[in-house]
Amino acid sequence: MIKMAGASFILALTVPAFVPAAHADDHDRAAYYMHSFAKCVVRGDKDSVAALLNEKPGSAEANAAMQAIGKRRSGCLKVVGGGGKLKMNSASMRGALAEQLYTDEFSSPPDAPVQGEQPIPFQGSGDPDLVSYDVAACMATRDPVDTDSFVRTDVKSEAEKAALSKLAPTLANCVPTGTKLGFDRELLHGMAAEALWKMRKGVSSGPAAGQKLD
Repeated sequence: MIKMAGASFILALTVPAFVPAAHADDHDRAAYYMHSFAKCVVRGDKDSVAALLNEKPGSAEANAAMQAIGKRRSGCLKVVGGGGKLKMNSASMRGALAEQLYTDEFSSPPDAPVQGEQPIPFQGSGDPDLVSYDVAACMATRDPVDTDSFVRTDVKSEAEKAALSKLAPTLANCVPTGTKLGFDRELLHGMAAEALWKMRKGVSSGPAAGQKLD
């Protein structure tokens, strides 16, 4: 079962399951189950995940959509297993679903921007609550190939470190002056995947007259 507790979700896992040694600590264990759950959900209900990503992150509509997914795809909890309960941030769960949907629908990277072409000013959502998502969307717009490579790496891997190193200048240029962002690498994976999915699907991530992030 999935229950919402504030801005978090609790997965009640009742079937014992093997956890690889690489995911043995509490945080990695939670991430392993979360991504396994997301994989199962996307395999059986892509449309609901797509609908969730079209709702504003953290909104009542997004939370309701996530609860509905948990109810409809409750069988995925039996597939994941684990025993006990796992509590996770709703942004992390959204990110895991976005990452799985993106990699499932797009097996190859996007086209690279034309060499030497200046990127157009990125139009953000204009919503101060979505700055982190705007920055991820800016990064995906300006460097889609390296953003795609980053999304496909494992968190804490050497490949991820290398991908982040290549993305660092673009990411830095996408952060508005004076802004402090509160996401870690795991959240950045999910936000970047959501941005790439929306970009390649032609889904707007904000109103046409948004905030410029130069």
